[in-house]
Amino acid sequence: MAISFPAELLELFVIEASIPTRKALRSTCKALRSIATPFVFENLFVDTRNKKRPFKFLKYLSSEKGFAKYVLHLHLVSLTFQGKSMLGLRKEKDCEKLLVAAIPYMTSLKSISCSASDKRIVTNASLWSSLNHITAFSITNWDGNQPMSISGLHLPHLTSLSYSGTGSLDTHLTTLNIHYSKHPDDRPNPFTPMVYVVFHRFRSTCLTSLSLSGNISLGLLEVYFLVPILRRLQSLSLNLDSVPPEFWMELRRQGVFIKDRFALTTWEADDSVFDYLCSYIGLQNLFLRIKDGEDDLRAKGVVRKHRTTLRSVDIAKPSSLVSFHIWVSEFACLSCILCRFSQIGRLPLS
Repeated sequence: MAISFPAELLELFVIEASIPTRKALRSTCKALRSIATPFVFENLFVDTRNKKRPFKFLKYLSSEKGFAKYVLHLHLVSLTFQGKSMLGLRKEKDCEKLLVAAIPYMTSLKSISCSASDKRIVTNASLWSSLNHITAFSITNWDGNQPMSISGLHLPHLTSLSYSGTGSLDTHLTTLNIHYSKHPDDRPNPFTPMVYVVFHRFRSTCLTSLSLSGNISLGLLEVYFLVPILRRLQSLSLNLDSVPPEFWMELRRQGVFIKDRFALTTWEADDSVFDYLCSYIGLQNLFLRIKDGEDDLRAKGVVRKHRTTLRSVDIAKPSSLVSFHIWVSEFACLSCILCRFSQIGRLPLS
């Protein structure tokens, strides 16, 4: 990270460095510390497994003179201790209390990321007044063996949400990322949710970015329920086993055209997805992983359609799943793009 110092401060460093006294050196170090501290604590990772003195650190963090005020992004990696003894459980509770006490002092906090096991900390009702300004929240490290809900979250200003499992929020989300893990040994997951289950109480119509991946089912009847929620969508990422053709047809009918980033990973793509992508212009970033079928010519048609706006193209050849990635400059012409495709051997020109 590059830090730009004001000219006055640089002059002070030069003057003090020329005076061979401890006082001058101490003053310089304190000045540097005052500048560096906010950057050091901007991203705070809490992992009791890798800290020698977690209690002392968390206690100082929760004090009024601590570093909590500098924290912008809080990552709760782990609050566990080795072993399942009563002593270990008591230590976990003590650490949890210290962290809960520190959060109200994180007045600059913008986002929280935590594991499913530690989400109870941020769903603590006593912290809602301290967290009501949070704009981004992420729950990770879910094992996928049981359904996990995010109900009980009171974050009125939340605009970005990422989680595994099912849940619903009545909030003004602009970014939503949902991953529902598949069973570790690829067996059918009895908790496979349909899109309706995920969105059945979803009230936001402000979504501009949506990502759905994993063991999620998108049925035909759910298409007409989901698409009206996506009217402002600019970025779409789907990593699903199958997407019904009616989804792309309804997006087109409703006038929902993805302009920022379109990413699709699926087993087989119907003609409707390529018809949709060729029904408008303005796409900037394209990512395709079609695992079965001959889609070279159809992908080539999409690139041709958006030739004046595409900035990056990332497509995998269906037969081998060998991918290529091309960055397209703002002034690149279609002939240059197709020539590059031909050289790589992924999209034949004839």
